[in-house]
Amino acid sequence: MPIISDRDQETIKRLFENRLSGPVEIVMFTEQPSLIFVPGREDCATCKDTEEILKEVSGLSGKITLTVHEISRSKELAAEHGIDRIPAFVLKGASRGRVRFFGIPSGHEFSAFIADIVDNSTGISGLSDETREYLAGLSEDVNIKVFTTPT
Repeated sequence: MPIISDRDQETIKRLFENRLSGPVEIVMFTEQPSLIFVPGREDCATCKDTEEILKEVSGLSGKITLTVHEISRSKELAAEHGIDRIPAFVLKGASRGRVRFFGIPSGHEFSAFIADIVDNSTGISGLSDETREYLAGLSEDVNIKVFTTPT
């Protein structure tokens, strides 16, 4: 049974048909549950559901691809993307920046996730000219973090 309702899937599919202009790759880092008990290791509580949501969303447009990596087997790739915990995923598209999500994109975070896919596809952030001018004057990289709680 899908996590995203059929009605919502149709709405998102239409949005993607109308708004996506270029490809977007979702690069997920996860970890499968251990088949044996390992002292000190806890299984990822939301990895399975996060992967299912990402599969459902990526299946709504031919412009979206999903690659899934076991973090324990892809440590270098995870480090390249700044991933140090799971579940996590990165959106890669036409935008110059990098959008990383940690945790499951549910509740209000889900709509932000869908909007970020569109923004990554088009490369258009919606920032004002004044903001762009200010940002162009920065001499160092900026790492913006947004923290949310499950809703």
